Amino acid sequence: MSPLPILFTLLCLGQAPADSAKADVPTAEAPASEMSLKVMQERVETTRVSVAKEAGRTAKLVEKPVFRYSDELRRIEDAGIWLWTDRGRPAAAMKVEKYQAGRFPIPWLYCFTSLSSELVDAEWTTAKPFHAKQPGVKWQALSDDPAMTRAARLVQMRDIARRFSVELLRDATGTDRTQMRLLTRPLYRCDETPDVLDGAVFGFTGTGTNPDVLLLLDLPPKGGWRFGFAGMTAEGVSAKLGEKGVAEILHTAGRGNVFDNWCNFHPNK
Repeated sequence: MSPLPILFTLLCLGQAPADSAKADVPTAEAPASEMSLKVMQERVETTRVSVAKEAGRTAKLVEKPVFRYSDELRRIEDAGIWLWTDRGRPAAAMKVEKYQAGRFPIPWLYCFTSLSSELVDAEWTTAKPFHAKQPGVKWQALSDDPAMTRAARLVQMRDIARRFSVELLRDATGTDRTQMRLLTRPLYRCDETPDVLDGAVFGFTGTGTNPDVLLLLDLPPKGGWRFGFAGMTAEGVSAKLGEKGVAEILHTAGRGNVFDNWCNFHPNK
């Protein structure tokens, strides 16, 4: 038998199809990336998040980052987003970003935001605690009838996400706007629990692959699809579903670091 067919078969088996789900993840040298991830993971694991604290509910950390990115424009060398869940739903998200040397006295920056319709608290060993004064997400109903199977619902959620358009407002007047891009895959998908049938978190970016805006889709056991937005940037945000405006997040750059449902800060080490 000619060796050519065998060689061709081996090459085909060894060449996996392009994974569009990873198309937005920036590449990095493996050893440096692994070391950076280890440091970020250690920082995240000291964070404690609770929802409706008077009820004694501690949010559960999703073990690994749901997304890794860099941001050349903002001089971010490496970063990740971690999520905490409460009864199956995303309850909070935190960015841990490492900046290039000389950008800040401490190269690390945290951005923490509530993703809950209840009040969230967060505690760190290297910073003051955060106590939300308002819910992080305000749910709005969608008219789409939920698909029957889990696989079909994932396709449906991707289609729904593509119907939204989001702009980043780079100044307080809203005159300097950047159209944001939907990342190709959901950052996180909910497991089915007694409290949530399905759901996902999608990211929109205005610089590189840095997800500054999160779109949450949620399917309760009773009722239809609903959505909500959360910002992870000090710049303003304007979102539309088709031609209808559905969300506005205020431009807060220069107005401090702690707000009603999110905060950003440099840890003290």
